[in-house]
Amino acid sequence: MTLAQFFKFELNQTNFSRELLAGLTTFVTMAYVVIIEPQMLHQAGMNLQQSFWIIALITAFSSILCGLISNLPFGMAPGLGLLSFFTYVVVQKMGLPYQAGLAAVFIAGLLFLAITLTRVRQMILEAIPHSLGCAIAAGIGFFIGLIALRNTGLIISSPVTLVQLGSIESPSVLLFFLGFLIIAVLDRKNIPGAILIGILLVSALGMLLKISPFHGVFSASLPHSGTWADFNFKAIENKQAWPLVFTFLMVALFDSTGTMLGLTHLMGKTKPPINQINRALLAESIATTGASLVGATTLAAFVESAAGIRAGGRTGFTAIVIGLLFLMTLCFAPLAESVPNYATACGLFYVSCMMVKPFAQVDWEESSEFIPAVITLLLIPLTFSIADGVGLGLICYLILKIAQGKIRKIHPMLWLLTAVFVVYFAV
Repeated sequence: MTLAQFFKFELNQTNFSRELLAGLTTFVTMAYVVIIEPQMLHQAGMNLQQSFWIIALITAFSSILCGLISNLPFGMAPGLGLLSFFTYVVVQKMGLPYQAGLAAVFIAGLLFLAITLTRVRQMILEAIPHSLGCAIAAGIGFFIGLIALRNTGLIISSPVTLVQLGSIESPSVLLFFLGFLIIAVLDRKNIPGAILIGILLVSALGMLLKISPFHGVFSASLPHSGTWADFNFKAIENKQAWPLVFTFLMVALFDSTGTMLGLTHLMGKTKPPINQINRALLAESIATTGASLVGATTLAAFVESAAGIRAGGRTGFTAIVIGLLFLMTLCFAPLAESVPNYATACGLFYVSCMMVKPFAQVDWEESSEFIPAVITLLLIPLTFSIADGVGLGLICYLILKIAQGKIRKIHPMLWLLTAVFVVYFAV
């Protein structure tokens, strides 16, 4: 069987060269993950060089697996929202060892796999109101944006007002603004790899101005002792880790499905290819379970896959190309280590701006829809917890619907989800 037959090029009105170009396009647009994400894992206590290898390998593996199983052109990598939650909430705020967080990701991956193979996933998705789903995506965007601003020193803590403006005239902050503007302009002109270009340009400028060090470009050496050797499954015995399982599961559940539905819409499908999406979610759940064992967090389909779809990508061969190109990045570990925080922050901040867009779809004519949505949007960044924001938004939604006498409009599964969050807050 040829590649064209296996991936059904003719049926999907595509060809080898078009798929190859699409894979390259998506890779360039999401290659920044091997720069940003290792640094986030490093802040959680992991070795930076090892984290680079982990991110590159798991991104390659998950993308290739998605292409083979689902025949969809999606690039996959650890999701930035949950990776931010893992580093800045689980490890830095809650004080748990990263091993406990990885154990929670492992359990969530198994549950994710179980509900993907059953109708439970479909029931949960049908239960979550559209407005709340939009608010969750936007709230995670605000959450990532707050982290980016904090990492640059633009936003700092204050004993009086909680937060305040930092040193705006510092060279690193100025370079952060410059990088953000470069990315915004390039992306507006539809230039592939806008985020990566902005990050690399600002990093190079910082090195030229002696603001940050340069560690080199290429390396053929293997990383030292692996993070997988540090994985301690007993860490999940910590009672604080169990609510994390619910958080990783719920956010992955809604974020991934929503992204995939949106991407298939870009492919010109009149109806979402549910069977293919389910297979892509199966690949994601398998990869997530494996990722936790080697030191990475929950996988997600990246919206940057839209760039490859616009370039003509229609089959899983595009995802295969993406994965193979990420394998090639393993030779560039020193370059990733040379990228400073202010450079990665400008990329993160731009991603956060794009993630807020779905909030415009909230139903502003119905108070029982937009009030819980606003609560969710605000509380995710302000409580520094995705779970807290989602839980309080769901509880508020249920109370307002009951108060308006609209009990019949409440999905049965929503009662169960709200009860779980009530227990979550009580415990």
